[in-house]
Amino acid sequence: MLSKYRSVLSLPGATRVYATALAARLPQGMAALAVLLLVRGATHSYAAAGLAVGASALATAACAPLLGRRVDYHGRARVLAPLAAGEAIMYWAMVGAAQAHASAAVLVALAALAGALLPPVAPVVRVLLREMFDDPDVRDTAYALEAVIQEVLWIAGPLVVALLVAVTSPPVAVALIGAVCLFGTALFLTSELVRTKRTSAASERPERRSALANPDLRALLGPVALTGAGLGAIEVGLPSLALHAGSRPASGLLLALWSVGSMAGGLWYGARAWRSPLAQRYRLLLVLAVLCTAPLIAARSILAGVVCSLLAGVTIAPVFSCQYALVGRAVTDGSETEAFTWVSAALIGGLAGGSALAGAVIGPGGVSAPFLVSSGATLLAALLAAGFRAPIRQPA
Repeated sequence: MLSKYRSVLSLPGATRVYATALAARLPQGMAALAVLLLVRGATHSYAAAGLAVGASALATAACAPLLGRRVDYHGRARVLAPLAAGEAIMYWAMVGAAQAHASAAVLVALAALAGALLPPVAPVVRVLLREMFDDPDVRDTAYALEAVIQEVLWIAGPLVVALLVAVTSPPVAVALIGAVCLFGTALFLTSELVRTKRTSAASERPERRSALANPDLRALLGPVALTGAGLGAIEVGLPSLALHAGSRPASGLLLALWSVGSMAGGLWYGARAWRSPLAQRYRLLLVLAVLCTAPLIAARSILAGVVCSLLAGVTIAPVFSCQYALVGRAVTDGSETEAFTWVSAALIGGLAGGSALAGAVIGPGGVSAPFLVSSGATLLAALLAAGFRAPIRQPA
């Protein structure tokens, strides 16, 4: 099982890329909870706090493709470094505004600006993996490892914030996010592979075309958004299940186990040698995701939630790995980063929509409603992926 991962990490500099990319992206995992607590404490309003978190996520989704295109055209360091500095300043400004008792509108605006300036480190990493590994089989393992590390980010970020808030305060946590953003991005940019590996220079391209000119990428965005909607619904449904079973603390446990299931599935997926075509594998994994989520519809106890949460997470990292590989094989030179940022934007938009819809149906539909929403959205994603007019091209 470990041999395929050794083939990835044995490349000189690969371990540093993964490690520094995790450090650079840690603020993304910390921000939602830290901003929520900061704005809630400053305004005494959960509505304002939720609006700040939502505005930040939507700003990230809206601006990511634009920033990705800038990276493709100007280079990684010239774009990521100023963005990291700008994002850090916005977080520090939020702390100052909160302590000065600024209005909720000011805090929401600063949160949105921080989200808009988020450095697109994750898309850059996926482009790097595409450049680093010529063997598609090894590259698929590298993408699977990237998907697993992404889950580590979502587990570690909130835990760090919870620890900071317990021993200090939300303003300290938000201020630290700015510092980590600067330091982590600087570490990432000093990695040798980040500095030496790059796509074709702007002057070498005959024309500047948007990544959306590629029909394969456009075909992927629908399934990606629907997959995100399914995940967003589960994020709302698991805490609801814990509350229904009479245990508020179990909310964090179920969400953590969901991520653990994803990590286990990703490690298993990346260790295997797959013979089926990538596009077909993607469709089958989406169908499997529906089957793994369905048991949550009937779950009513914490024990059932524990088992079903682990099961529901198993397909997440493999699905993401397939998505990364499909984008990596479809994009054209000169628009790689932009292509990955479009996928990230579609996923974030889907997450926001799925969370909102799941929250709206809990009241009339009960504790099962979010999981019905998730299963339905993922099933639509599978049907849409199966109905491509022009199947996603496989390399010769």
